[in-house]
Amino acid sequence: MRDGQGKSWLTIIAFLCAFNLSAQEITVKGGFVEDSLLIGQDVNFWMSAIYPPDLEMVFPDSLHSFAPFEFSSKTYFSTQIVDGLAYDSTVYTIQSFEIDKVQYLKLPAVILKGSDSTILETPLDSIFLTELAPIVSDSTKLKTNLDYQAVDTQFNYPLMYYIIGGLIILVVILLLIFGKRIIKWFKLRRLRIQYEQFSEVFNSYIKKMKVDPEPELAEKTLILWKNYQQNLDKAPFSVLTTKEILSFDYTDELTEPLRSIDRVVYGKRVQEDVYQDFQQLENFTQDRYSKKVAEIRDGK
Repeated sequence: MRDGQGKSWLTIIAFLCAFNLSAQEITVKGGFVEDSLLIGQDVNFWMSAIYPPDLEMVFPDSLHSFAPFEFSSKTYFSTQIVDGLAYDSTVYTIQSFEIDKVQYLKLPAVILKGSDSTILETPLDSIFLTELAPIVSDSTKLKTNLDYQAVDTQFNYPLMYYIIGGLIILVVILLLIFGKRIIKWFKLRRLRIQYEQFSEVFNSYIKKMKVDPEPELAEKTLILWKNYQQNLDKAPFSVLTTKEILSFDYTDELTEPLRSIDRVVYGKRVQEDVYQDFQQLENFTQDRYSKKVAEIRDGK
């Protein structure tokens, strides 16, 4: 990590420790560490929260959409309790491949309390894109050089133009014929990668739960499932209660497993077979994934 970024992180942490709030006040803040970025270069976005320690605060993870940025990694700082308040902070390392001169980002924090969820967002922050190629104005003066310069044999530019023109026409024809197939292929590939990443982590949690069915692990697994399901179905699963999730037409089969999981997560009960409920969630998600794949293939 660059020294400048390291100093910035220390500044952020020192800034967090300087807050003076009452015991019931909740504050979520965040912003870019750097002032500008280059395309594809790592930049950092800090996020902090101050809240009563009896609340449960959840920050975004790698499955969250950081658009127009791409997630790279994150550094989490352990929760600190100072003067009866909990202090959480995380620094996300992200990249951008967009060419907008000014790019914006804000991130949500979710407060979990009982069966309810509340979303608080950081202020919208901006960062400037640094352009490497300078703009040449009409008033720019050119340096005259009258010295003789040896040049190569004349290049056949007309032939080059014909070749480039032919390639452009060929590409346009291929896009007209296969454009929809190409777009469909990219959508299916992205969908498959996201599902495989989710399934790998989710099943690893289920295996751990068979050995150690702790309520904390069940809660972590439930949040992972809600975040992925939200991305798959484009519905706000991460902030919905079980009752709200079951109000969807296609979630009837989740009635028993979700209520059983709620008893473990919110009732803090150790239930040996809770992993079976999560297996039912995984089966549901696999079915929704298959239907989404079928929709894309059918052009819906």
